[in-house]
Amino acid sequence: MIRKQIQKLVVFFLVSIITLPSLASALKGELEYGLGCEWDSDNLKAVRTSTETGFHIAFEDNVDGGRVHLSARAWREWIEQTGKIGIDQLWFRGYLGNVDYTGGKQVISWGTADGFNPTNYFSRLSSSALFSGDLRGEPIWAGQATYYGSNWSVTGVVIPAFSPQVIDGQMRKMMLASDPQAEVLLVALDATAKPDGFGTNTEWALRAETQLGGIDMQASFFAGYEPLPGLEMVVTVHPELGIPVAVELEGKYRKQYFGGLATTGTFGPVGFWSELTYGGPKPFEESTSALEIRQPLSINKKYLQAVVGGDYTLPLGKGLLVQGQYIYRGQGSLFTPYVTSDEEIKAAHYLYGRLGYDLSLDSSVDLVVLHGTQEKSGLIRPAYTLRLPSSIQLELSAVKTYGDGEISSVPFQWRLAVIFKF
Repeated sequence: MIRKQIQKLVVFFLVSIITLPSLASALKGELEYGLGCEWDSDNLKAVRTSTETGFHIAFEDNVDGGRVHLSARAWREWIEQTGKIGIDQLWFRGYLGNVDYTGGKQVISWGTADGFNPTNYFSRLSSSALFSGDLRGEPIWAGQATYYGSNWSVTGVVIPAFSPQVIDGQMRKMMLASDPQAEVLLVALDATAKPDGFGTNTEWALRAETQLGGIDMQASFFAGYEPLPGLEMVVTVHPELGIPVAVELEGKYRKQYFGGLATTGTFGPVGFWSELTYGGPKPFEESTSALEIRQPLSINKKYLQAVVGGDYTLPLGKGLLVQGQYIYRGQGSLFTPYVTSDEEIKAAHYLYGRLGYDLSLDSSVDLVVLHGTQEKSGLIRPAYTLRLPSSIQLELSAVKTYGDGEISSVPFQWRLAVIFKF
C-alpha cells in the first residue's frame, strides 16, 4: 500500500515538473533517517526502539500574477509498520494592489509567541511536535487575504472544511499512563463524528494589526469549532429502582468563539511578546430527563489563555540565546485535555525556557525546558546539531521527564537523525 502511494506521488511530481518546467529549478527537499529509543532507567534496558525514514520535497517559484508552492511529505516507521504519505502544502499566492491573498493547503501562523500561540486559532500542537522540537503547526486548506494601509493591516482567514486535531501516539500513551480509564475515553473520541460538508461548517477569523510606539499590536476574532470534541458522561437511571443501569460517553464538536490580543516589540536588546484570548465552546445542553444524568468531562464555560515571554542574547562567546515564557491555560493541562471524574477542570500554569548556542559555524546546541507548576512535573529536551559537508546534517536529541505529574509518564527517550538536504 505504501509502495503504491509513493509511486503515485513520484508520478505526480514528475508530471508537475514536466508541465511546469520553470519550477524544476526551484526543487528543494530533504531525506531523513531517524533512530530512536525509549530507555528504562531503572532496569537499564531499552523499552522500545524505532527506525524511521522520511522525505520532504517541494518546489516554489514565481509565476504570472504571483507565487506557487507544491510540497509533499512522507514517513515510515519500520518496526511498528506505520507511516503516512501525502501532500504537505499546495498553495498560490497573489497580489492585487494593497491586497495579498493565498489559497490552498498552507501553514497559517498568527500570534507572536514561540510555539504556544493562543491567538493562532488554526494551529494543532501535538505532543510529538513538542518532543521533536517542530512547532510549525500542521497545514490546513484555507484562504487568507491581507489588506495593507499606511500603518495598519487587516487579515481575514476562511477555512471551508473543518479539520480536527489528531491525538497522536505519544499523547495516547500519556493519557493511558495517567489514568487506566482513559481507554474508554479514547474510544469515545475516535467514535465522535466531525462536522462534515464543504462550506456548510466554515470557520473564519479576522485580525487587525498596527504599530504604536514601536510595538506591534494585534486584535483578532475567531469563530469555529473545538479542535478536539467535547465529551460528556451520560448515566441512565432505572425508573423504578433509581440506580444507574448504563454509563456511556458521548462526544460532540461544539461551536466556539474567541477574541484575542497580541503584542510584540523590543526594549533595547530585549525582545518581548504577549498573547491573550478569552472565549470558549458552546456549553452542553442540560438534561431534560430525570432518568438521565450528564456530567461534562470537557471545559464547559468560557476561559482565558495567556502567554508572556521574552528573549535576550547574552554576550557570552558567540552569543547565548536565552528565552523565557509563561503559559496560562484556563482549559487545563497541555497533555490531558479531559478529566475522567466529576472533578472540575483546573487552570494549568507552565514555564517554558530555551537556551541556544552556536559552538561553531557547523555545530550548535539547544536546550528546551517545560515545567508544569500545578502538575509538579516537566520535561527537558537537549539537542545537538552538526552540519557536515555535502548538505548532510546530524541531529542528536533526548527527552527526559521529571516529577510525579502527567508529563512524567513519558519514559526517557533519545533520537539520532541523519538529514540530507538538497
